[in-house]
Amino acid sequence: MNVVLDGNLLEQVVAHARSLYPMESCGLLAGNGNSATRFIPITNSLGSATAYEMNPAELVSAFRSMRESGETLVAIYHSHPHGPASPSSLDIRQSHYPEAAHLIVSLATLESPAVPGFSLLRRE
Repeated sequence: MNVVLDGNLLEQVVAHARSLYPMESCGLLAGNGNSATRFIPITNSLGSATAYEMNPAELVSAFRSMRESGETLVAIYHSHPHGPASPSSLDIRQSHYPEAAHLIVSLATLESPAVPGFSLLRRE
């Protein structure tokens, strides 16, 4: 799955991750097909440096907004403030949207974040 990020979406995602450092940040990228056109930051309800859980009310609101604007979920993003730019076993277990790409912002080197994308498939 190839995902195209319009405009400065990548910069918005990285800025969001940096603004919440050293805690994990999270959010959604909305658009159509494999093209993301809008970044929707979501509060990490856990307020943790090692895990995230999207605020349920904000998540419902984001999906409602996407539906109303004719957008779909293109990608889910979260940060690893001190960890690698790869999914953890917890990330894989908690991947509830296999159709979406998953971007992980590693801030292990704060001056030059790494932001790879993944397709996460849970094993039952």
